[in-house]
Amino acid sequence: MAKKKSEKSAKDKTGWLRLILELIVVFIGVSAGFLFDNFREERSNRKMEDKYLESFYNNVVADSVEIQSMILGNQNNIDISGRSVASMQAGTITNDSALVVLSVMATYNSLNLENATYESVVNSGNLGLIRDFEISEQIVYYYRSHEDMRYVEQVYNDYISNYILPYVSKKLDFISGQFVEDFTVNDIEFRNITSGYYVISRQKMELVHTLDSLNSDLKNSLADLIN
Repeated sequence: MAKKKSEKSAKDKTGWLRLILELIVVFIGVSAGFLFDNFREERSNRKMEDKYLESFYNNVVADSVEIQSMILGNQNNIDISGRSVASMQAGTITNDSALVVLSVMATYNSLNLENATYESVVNSGNLGLIRDFEISEQIVYYYRSHEDMRYVEQVYNDYISNYILPYVSKKLDFISGQFVEDFTVNDIEFRNITSGYYVISRQKMELVHTLDSLNSDLKNSLADLIN
């Protein structure tokens, strides 16, 4: 009788051991599956992060070329309008210089900045894939400055549309390229729109230089991270 109980006890222990081993095997298998899935997801995230960083870098490099071109063009406009304002103050402005400054002021110029990557990252909620917090902050601040730039450019272009072009259409014969008979360099409207243009162009230039500095910092940071 004791022998049968001993055999039954041994069988029970064997059964429990087998069950425990099976549970351990299942646990290890499930854990390995989770680890593999996490590894695969992490690798996919890192590939996506690398792709975004490279795309950001390419966008910022393209922006840099555009910004430098704007700085040169806008500085020329500031120089011409500034000389005209100084000539008005000195009473030495001529019709020829007035014609030059009006032709400059009647020209729109806007930055064509690249923001496709930023829009894609933000809209997809993937900004968190960029692990470097400082880089992430730089990116957000830089593209918010894009928005500030667009606002200033809208004000600048509205000024041209609402004040300069209407004046030019009244005072300039487009066919001959000459002023109409009643134009005078002492015309108060001409003096006001020119001085106003000079001020708004300088304000625009200040923001362009700020954007240029942010662009340079972000471009260097991205280059260091990519390399």
